[in-house]
Amino acid sequence: MSKVKELEDKALEKRKALNEAILSGDSQVQKFYDDAVVFVTGGSGFIGKQLIEKLIRSTNLKKIYMLVRPKKGKSVEDRIKHILENPVFEVVREEKPSFEDKIVGIEGDICEINLGIDEKSWDRLADEVTVIMHAAATISFVEPMKVATLTNIRGTREVLKLGKACRNIKSIVHVSTAYANATKNRIKEEVIEDFCDSPINPDTLIQLAESVQEANLDEMIAPLMKQWPNSYTFTKTVTEELVRSHTGLLPICIVRPAVVISAFDEPSPGWIDQQSIMGTSGFLVGISLGVTHTMLASKDTKMDFVPVDIVNNAIIVSAWETNENFNRGDKKITIYTVTGTRDPIKWGNVYDLVYSGRTDLMPSQALWYAFVIDTEYIPIYVFLSWLLHYIPALIFDGCRMLVGKKPRLFKIYKLADTLSSVFRYFTINYWIFRDSNTVSLYNKLSKTDKLLYNCNMSSVDMKKMIFIWCYGITKYIIKVDFSKTEYALKKQFWLRIVHYIVFPLYVYSLLKIGHISFVLIYKLIAMFLL
Repeated sequence: MSKVKELEDKALEKRKALNEAILSGDSQVQKFYDDAVVFVTGGSGFIGKQLIEKLIRSTNLKKIYMLVRPKKGKSVEDRIKHILENPVFEVVREEKPSFEDKIVGIEGDICEINLGIDEKSWDRLADEVTVIMHAAATISFVEPMKVATLTNIRGTREVLKLGKACRNIKSIVHVSTAYANATKNRIKEEVIEDFCDSPINPDTLIQLAESVQEANLDEMIAPLMKQWPNSYTFTKTVTEELVRSHTGLLPICIVRPAVVISAFDEPSPGWIDQQSIMGTSGFLVGISLGVTHTMLASKDTKMDFVPVDIVNNAIIVSAWETNENFNRGDKKITIYTVTGTRDPIKWGNVYDLVYSGRTDLMPSQALWYAFVIDTEYIPIYVFLSWLLHYIPALIFDGCRMLVGKKPRLFKIYKLADTLSSVFRYFTINYWIFRDSNTVSLYNKLSKTDKLLYNCNMSSVDMKKMIFIWCYGITKYIIKVDFSKTEYALKKQFWLRIVHYIVFPLYVYSLLKIGHISFVLIYKLIAMFLL
């Protein structure tokens, strides 16, 4: 039996066990969500989609209000309908065909005052909402400070404003990132599950973003960012300070996931959003298609990969525990880190585990032999990029232009180059993220809730997780037809032979052209001097 078939069969068995647990009535977490009205930001994102799906599939909540940004030519209803067409909702659609009735779109924008919500809708939310899950953020590593501040920091302030307006609020979960405090001075050191000193007062930064021009703001904040690699992690740590200073008496907690990858179990193993191609998953897409052959990374870097369903289970149960603690008089803001630190996997092992064995995950759409050379040194990376990416792209695109087609490969490599550069900080460094609060939370759960809302990363086989991640990439992003596995493996076999024949000839040709060019230049210089 192939690994893919075995994986899919076990997924069906797991789904049956989960359905039995859902119907058992033994879950304390489920009872917390009975007739709950949940307001979700970031519902159109990777984490948000699976969060909404899991909430509806596993609980008897009354309604989910989803903040939806207006888009020209599309109504809120149209955007909701488009989001619900995602494969993540296939299982819940089978089990609860009318689940869409529980999802209500609220037109707004996380970047705006009052979240861009009109007064009537704001009052309705204030009357009905009992739980808020704030997952919206700009996750671009190259976002200007102005945009990142207004989205991540001020947007969170406006969510807290809504929380304070809600008359029956039971719990608020703010989704941050484990890398908010993964600063340069903490490389290879511990990052604790607690607040760290903010580099700037959040209100001050908001005021600057509202009044200072974009370029000037970037220049002003640059000295404060020396310990952070980008505007995303910088604004996330400032946002946590805003939560600490603006919460007041709200029942709130923070969940910090590390690098979020495809689902481990739910709703289907390997489910991943196509948006993820702009993150770490994009590297594996390029490698498996035989397009990406070099990247800025260290094979020995310990990567903190966490499945999206484990992350969302932590979000769901942290809201429950926050309410429990608050009702007991414990007003402390707890931070829950979801991390793979306890059983880390090295970046170099990711490729070896999946592709070096030429497994049944090889896509039939591959353009070339799948291999990759990692380096953490920029000069070597630049040399390899030109040798393995840019020069072949110029040849390929030139041939396309000769037959009247648009060039495309060079642009793809420029994008891959940008991704590799912005992720370099994380692919050559590592941190030790502490997750004792999350472990404690899991240990408090009943047997049923541990099955329904597993947030224990120690239960995740990391090698299996990597295989499932790559399975998800091939299925949901590359859209591989697994019935063509034998063809794909044969194709890789012949592409490998072609590669080892063509590559030496290619290098020889470059050296020959370089030598001829050098001789011509030398002669021209000599003639000029004479």
